[in-house]
Amino acid sequence: MARMNNSRDSRDDRRKSRDRDDAGAARQRRSLDGVKTIDSRDYDLLSRFVTEYGKILPARLTGANPKQQRQIKRSVRRARNIGLMA
Repeated sequence: MARMNNSRDSRDDRRKSRDRDDAGAARQRRSLDGVKTIDSRDYDLLSRFVTEYGKILPARLTGANPKQQRQIKRSVRRARNIGLMA
């Protein structure tokens, strides 16, 4: 008799795939190593935190802590306003 796929099996499958995905969290990109301040006029630094379409990357991809992510957000927005970034 064939076993029916119930919701518990599908939850276990999702949990296993999520556990595998967490292994990549340790290999996050650390773009802020050695950076003390985030300046809104430093285009080279800010361009690391923005996609080619101009969207700000989330902290889970950049490896920034919440305080640094707020500084990045503020600096990118200021750079856009003064015309350094599109």
